[in-house]
Amino acid sequence: MSIKNRVYRFLFKNTIPYKKYNVKFLFLIFFTCALTTCKQKTYNQRLVAALELAGSNRSELEKVLEYYSQEKSDSLKLKAAEFLICNMDVHYSYKSKSWDNFQIDLDSLFKNEDQSEKLQQGFDDLYHKYSNTLTADLEYISDLQHIRADFLIQSIDAAFNSWKSPYSRHLSFDDFCEYILPYRAGRESLSDWRVEFQNNYIPSVYERLIKEKDSITAIDLCNAIKAYPYSNLSTIAGKLPDYNAHTLSIMRIGNCRQYTLQGVLAARYLGIPVSLDFTPQWATRSMGHEWNALINNDGKPLSFGIGDNCNLGEHIEFIPDRIPPKIYRQTFAKQNQSLAMMKGKEEIPQTLASPCIKDVTMDYYTCVDVPIKFDFKAPGGNKFSYLAVFDNSNWIPVCWAPINQGMSLFENLNKNILCLPGYYYNKEFIPAASPIIIDHIGNIKHLKIDLQNKQDMLLSRKYQNSLVEGNCREMVGGKFQVSNNPNFTNAVDLAIIMDEPEASYQIVYAQTEKSYKYFRYLAPAKSIGTISELEVYEVNSSDKLTGKIIGTEQKLFDISKEKAFDGDPLTSFRKYGELGKVWVGLEFDSPKRIKKIVYLPGNDDNCIRDGELYELFYWNNKWVSLGKQTGSSETYKLRYENVPTNTLYLLRNLTKGKEERIFTYEKGKQIWW
Repeated sequence: MSIKNRVYRFLFKNTIPYKKYNVKFLFLIFFTCALTTCKQKTYNQRLVAALELAGSNRSELEKVLEYYSQEKSDSLKLKAAEFLICNMDVHYSYKSKSWDNFQIDLDSLFKNEDQSEKLQQGFDDLYHKYSNTLTADLEYISDLQHIRADFLIQSIDAAFNSWKSPYSRHLSFDDFCEYILPYRAGRESLSDWRVEFQNNYIPSVYERLIKEKDSITAIDLCNAIKAYPYSNLSTIAGKLPDYNAHTLSIMRIGNCRQYTLQGVLAARYLGIPVSLDFTPQWATRSMGHEWNALINNDGKPLSFGIGDNCNLGEHIEFIPDRIPPKIYRQTFAKQNQSLAMMKGKEEIPQTLASPCIKDVTMDYYTCVDVPIKFDFKAPGGNKFSYLAVFDNSNWIPVCWAPINQGMSLFENLNKNILCLPGYYYNKEFIPAASPIIIDHIGNIKHLKIDLQNKQDMLLSRKYQNSLVEGNCREMVGGKFQVSNNPNFTNAVDLAIIMDEPEASYQIVYAQTEKSYKYFRYLAPAKSIGTISELEVYEVNSSDKLTGKIIGTEQKLFDISKEKAFDGDPLTSFRKYGELGKVWVGLEFDSPKRIKKIVYLPGNDDNCIRDGELYELFYWNNKWVSLGKQTGSSETYKLRYENVPTNTLYLLRNLTKGKEERIFTYEKGKQIWW
């Protein structure tokens, strides 16, 4: 008998006609059934609690338990059903007519448009069309109180079939319950997601592989999943609820979470143990991040993310400005050691509020334990304390520890990060000790501010430079040359970039004795010649020289030679595919005597700008202003005097921009955290 027929027969069997039996016989049947039912329903305490919370849906859940109690061969499936039901109370989805209509329109957009720019525009238009109503009629639908028996039985049976896959047959039952068994990946509405992925997604996974099916490994399949061709990321998508399974299976644009949900469901269909891992907040920049991880046979994770263009296991190290202070894994099971399960009535931060998260930082890194002694007692008699990292504006709690006699031990922290200890009370993080630095080898330094010993500071940027420092390194060996020949024969070197420049405007004084008609920046060998801005000044003049822009030809307008002279630090000249002779410069209307060169490496516009207003702060249990200054093209730097030492600093641009990063100041340099 097929599974479908067996489920149908069990759930919808005919009732016994009343008139065929006398009352005594019916009583005997009732008494026997009651005894049998009592025997079957000796549930454990957690299961009893879950069934009580299910309310009117209890009968649906009991049908599942009774179904798998019929045959001894289903004992493990019964255990799996109990696992799901015991943890079901914290799982839910959304219901909204507006959200459903939005996804219907998305479906049409995804089917009719593949071009990235048009997809983005269409997505933005849909969001603005629905933005005022998307959450107006939003309802939370409890799995425990709404899930149907036939849906759950079908899902459990399908999961056990997936467990037979060569990619997951090594899994223990506990690991199977987390990676293969769950009927949902996030908070998507309940549906037969396997059919959606079988029809819409899985065929394209195998199309991206050129191997014979029998030789395909789990790593091959995960590489194919992350190579999904429609990896268009949208920040707007982060404001939306989780897509339903159909939308996930045909998705053309989304955020990191939506692509990780897609990855989890695709891998689960294929019987591959893949997790959803995340950091609630990067230690070194704004936002958090979610990604997938293939769980190796040894239990170690191999991280990957949509379109990441790196090997499995390298995803979170791929972008240099991002260090996770802690890494958590989203689980289906409630974790007894999670903060949410231990807090009692104590208020806790939203970043750590899920009961279904498990600390896995130690699976990724060699970690450090950090003891903290607090400056004062926790408000409200709170029992837990926190370490927070900076998100460019606020301190965000990322890990917790119990308080014991005014102290806490925070376990398994990543290295090369800066954290602030504190408490959480009245929906606010309250700093309660000096900031700490965990350096790259695990040494712990407490930043206790020194108000007596002062220092002068020379500042060139307001934000870390890790994303642009590659452009700076690439300029070492570059030359600024002049010549009276358009081919630069007998060129004169005005200056050579000997050391890695800062990611800010650089001033080079190089006065010439003679006049020259041609000027250029010649990139070093094996360089694509990236440069954002280039200015040249004549002797006895404060005006920038102009002329005909000359240099290596570039067919792509967005990175053409004109970009080096357009006054916009966010654009730049570079030349792909032509290493060894890349240059850009000016042909003057007549020979000129040059006195000064100003250049800007490929940039993010977080350097000091002429005419823009800045304010410097230092940390003394709160941000304290050291005054405002206006940037000047004379130096492209800000100078602050008599600044307290051994603390944190933050430079804000009051004219424009949002990217601002905390730093320490060591040996005359800004050290970013």
